[in-house]
Amino acid sequence: MGDPGKSVYLHVGAPTAEAAFLHRALWSNRRRLGDAGVCYPVTGPQEHFAAVMDLREMSWGGHRDPAWDGAWDRVVRRARDWDGPTVVFSQPLLGGATEQQVERAVSALEPAEVHVVLATRDLGWQLILDWQEQIRHAHTITFERFVDDLVALGIDAPEPYGQMFWGLHDPVRVLRTWGSAVPRERVHVLTLPPPGGRAGVMWDRFRTLAGIADGVCDLGGIPGDEPLSAVEAELLRRLNERMGPALGGDYERLVHDHLLGHGLARQGGSARLAGEPAGTVRTGMGLPARHADWAARRTRELAESLRASGYDVAGDLDELTTSRAPEAAMLPGDVPEELVATASVGVVAHLLEELSLARERVGLAHLHSEMTGVKENLERLMESAASPSPALQRAARRATGRRNP
Repeated sequence: MGDPGKSVYLHVGAPTAEAAFLHRALWSNRRRLGDAGVCYPVTGPQEHFAAVMDLREMSWGGHRDPAWDGAWDRVVRRARDWDGPTVVFSQPLLGGATEQQVERAVSALEPAEVHVVLATRDLGWQLILDWQEQIRHAHTITFERFVDDLVALGIDAPEPYGQMFWGLHDPVRVLRTWGSAVPRERVHVLTLPPPGGRAGVMWDRFRTLAGIADGVCDLGGIPGDEPLSAVEAELLRRLNERMGPALGGDYERLVHDHLLGHGLARQGGSARLAGEPAGTVRTGMGLPARHADWAARRTRELAESLRASGYDVAGDLDELTTSRAPEAAMLPGDVPEELVATASVGVVAHLLEELSLARERVGLAHLHSEMTGVKENLERLMESAASPSPALQRAARRATGRRNP
């Protein structure tokens, strides 16, 4: 049975506000958390995703895995069976749940005290980072078109972008839905500065809210959610156009395993637009100038609505309205062709190096397999022969490494 003295913290997004980092931190430290009385009720690194697919009755990429069926109930059962004071669960797709799905989620966890946690940042940065996330998943839409559609059409922008952005990143919309089942004093907003600022802000604010003592978790070696540079993002978008259709279902996995954080990292370099003075360096991305004022105004409106809501705020809502895109930022569509070409050479060199190492590993594995087979065959021959000749015995001993008795 559920424990009325237990608190469950559901982190429901937003996807571009360090959600992936939070998941990695929780998964890597699940045993440490358990020792401290905090349950992270998943048994596999992707079960959090399966549970939300089950709760929301969704498919992903046109596919629904039968293994998702019942995943939400399994997570809930572990949360209810936990005899400690705290449970934490994180999945940013929870932000898109309907009122009916929210009611199902909360009622399944009661009588525990359910808290809802949403992290958010400046809208301009959310647009940049969400487009980059779409590019990481093999989409090919240009950044300028992506932003134009979301600004002009809102949630009715072409699928999947309208629902995936406004349905998950609008904090007022998301928390209004979750507020239908959770009282406002148990709805928490974590504000975040722009990427690249003080490390650990997300974790510090989340763990403090959930009552996790500093030092319980080891975050060493857990990578943060670093944005791509304009050059990296544009190169990846072009690769999606050229190679995605050719490689089909394997493409996204290959990009994740061999490019993101590996071959693509540090290939972006810096850029200088034609006509700019020497010394001008551009590395980050910014919004199209025509939308910068709109994004700043919309962010202020969202911040004021959150301020008036009565939700608990960890951080400062002014962090949202004072964020700015990187100085000397550029658009992916403005990246000079020579810089894309230079980055492409770097990626090709990296992939050729990976291929060479892979062939070497395969060759050694094949040789080891063959030698193991020869050894086993000789051993079987020695054991089965009624009276092997001395020469055969000597040959077998040399091959198998045995010494004379």
